[in-house]
Amino acid sequence: MRFRNVVVFCLISAALLGIPAGVSGAPAAGQESQDAAATMGVNAAYTGVQTKDEIIYATLGEAGDIQSIYVVNQFKVASAGNYNDWGEYKSIENLTNTNPIAKEGDKVSFTADKGNFYYQGNMVSTDLPWVFEISYYLDGQKVEPQNLAGKSGNLEIQISSRQNEKIDPTFYENYMLQITVTLNSDNCSNIDAPDATVADAGQNKAVVYTILPNKDADYSLKTTVSEFSMTGIDISAVPYAMDVDFPDMDGQFDDLEQLPDAVSDLNDGVSELANGAHALKDGAGELKSGSASIQNGLNQLSGNSSDLLNASAQIDAALSQVSAALNSGSLSEIDLTQLAQLPQALSQLSEGLEGISGGLTDLKNGFVPAYAALDTAIQGIPAGTVTQEQIQTMYGQVDPGLQGAFGEMADTYSAAQTVKGTYTQVKAVFDAVEGTIDTLNGSIGEIAGSLSDMSVQIGSTLQGMDGLSELGELASGISELADNYGTFHAGLAGYMNGIKTLASNYSTFHAGLVAYEKGTGEFSGGIDELYQGTTEFKDETSDLPDQIQTEIDNMKEEYLPADFIPVSFTSSKNTDTGYVQFVCKTAGIDEPDKEDVEEPMQEENETFWDRMAALFEK
Repeated sequence: MRFRNVVVFCLISAALLGIPAGVSGAPAAGQESQDAAATMGVNAAYTGVQTKDEIIYATLGEAGDIQSIYVVNQFKVASAGNYNDWGEYKSIENLTNTNPIAKEGDKVSFTADKGNFYYQGNMVSTDLPWVFEISYYLDGQKVEPQNLAGKSGNLEIQISSRQNEKIDPTFYENYMLQITVTLNSDNCSNIDAPDATVADAGQNKAVVYTILPNKDADYSLKTTVSEFSMTGIDISAVPYAMDVDFPDMDGQFDDLEQLPDAVSDLNDGVSELANGAHALKDGAGELKSGSASIQNGLNQLSGNSSDLLNASAQIDAALSQVSAALNSGSLSEIDLTQLAQLPQALSQLSEGLEGISGGLTDLKNGFVPAYAALDTAIQGIPAGTVTQEQIQTMYGQVDPGLQGAFGEMADTYSAAQTVKGTYTQVKAVFDAVEGTIDTLNGSIGEIAGSLSDMSVQIGSTLQGMDGLSELGELASGISELADNYGTFHAGLAGYMNGIKTLASNYSTFHAGLVAYEKGTGEFSGGIDELYQGTTEFKDETSDLPDQIQTEIDNMKEEYLPADFIPVSFTSSKNTDTGYVQFVCKTAGIDEPDKEDVEEPMQEENETFWDRMAALFEK
């Protein structure tokens, strides 16, 4: 027990004197001065020193502001002697032994034995290679950190890191930062830190952020707090190092070299498709124009049908009236001057029917080529075998930049299938139109010729008739004409009603053709966009293997550490720097001070040795 007490006493005494345990306080015996070497210049300052390491400690406020910086300088001394170091220090302290250490301006001089030598320098500057800003928000309102202690609510901590352009950029460009926020699980819950790694550390949660070299960062940490308190945020910076074994990519892109050829073939195919789409668009335009001519002819014919039917009805009524009068036996009461007008009326009706015949001929001449173009265009539309479900599936697989064009293509495809289906249903009607027009045209021609002949015959008969003696023959002819004309008028009325129905229904079909022509235009435009896309794809993939290799090289450059030669943080005059590390910590946010518990008064006559003895008695 006594030996233990003596050891404890020695350790306490060493601590009180400021001497680290295990470090000799006296210089090595026989140490010789090497002032000559120390005055030979910067490069000669470390003669006998293998390397110098620096650990920079920084104390930060709760908001990230730097309050003080000190450096622990470690020298690996190969041989005992006098040495110099450089740095802008307010004060210095020997951490190795009790030998004196001198400071003159930015020059620090010391005597070191062989082995490790440490001294601390309290820096004048309060600048690090990085600028940190930390903000605190409680329930959405910004709060000064010193006012957060003991508070409850929804807390957000915003942390940002930026380059400090006042400092040598070597550290910013080559050092990796690690920011660790430690939260007590007893008063912090629902931790939300999407950019961090969250790990358990006893009853605490360690929220760790990593910032790569040459990068700025902004982070947000959210948590629900109760009677909040927090230890300081730890920030460390070390040279970036990553051991990544990239595979040998030689020969890995052989198959990819076939892709540019395949894309080129695809682009050629789309080019042909675009030419076909343009031809389809042009054909649809011609079809629309021909169909418009057919519709105009039908509308014109249908519009004139009322006048034609009214005139024919009047002729029919007149013939019936004349026939009735001639056969009534009252021939003496007939006004022959009125009967003389009949040939002229029949001649006008014949001319009207010939006009109808000419209109039907024009209708046929416009319909036949338009119908041929329509049939060719619609027969060129492939049978639809793609379902809406398949279209939706393909839409999801198309590049987002081409989804608009694909959607137009899909709509055009649906419209084309609708037109094809409608055409299939009415094709029989279109097939019969040409024959019907020829038959009707022939019938109208015959009736018009008969009326013309009848007009001439009646005129001749009236001119050569000798009074009432020949009215009997005329009455018989007029009666026959009236009977035949009634039949003709009924057929003419039926034909005109058919023309009206055809004109009405054709307008619907023509509207479908207009929509089809618009769809082919949109389809052609979509194919043009697709062709532009495949052309760009072709251009971008023409040297795809080289592009991939370039990207791999860029990734290596970004993520693999560059060739980095360590430099001193304290002064550019220092050479042979081996390792530099930064260790920073912010002030914590502590709970409000409790009322101090009154401690028993020590007796006034108690000495230091009495207190020391009391320690061993416990």
